[in-house]
Amino acid sequence: MVRGKVQMKKIEDATSRQVTFSKRRNGLLKKAYELSVLCDAQVAVIVFSQNGRLYEFSSSDMSKILERYREYTKDVPANKFGDDYIQLLREA
Repeated sequence: MVRGKVQMKKIEDATSRQVTFSKRRNGLLKKAYELSVLCDAQVAVIVFSQNGRLYEFSSSDMSKILERYREYTKDVPANKFGDDYIQLLREA
C-alpha cells in the first residue's frame, strides 16, 4: 500500500497536532542520530514545541557545533539557508 502525499498545512485539531508532533519529533531525532552515525557527521537539531518545550539532539558538544555554525554563517543574511530549502520543498 502506498501512502499519499501529506498536504503541508497546519493541523487544526489540537490533539491530532500534538500526536503528529510527538511522532514526527521522535522520527526526526532518530534520523539525526542515524545520519551522525552512518556518515560520521556532526549533527545538531533544536526543536521547540508549540508549548515552548525544548527538544534537542547533538552528536557531539552542542556548543561547539553552534559555534561552528555561527562562524560559517556570520557573513550570510539571516534565514538565507532556511528560505532556500523551503523553496526547494515547495517546488518538489
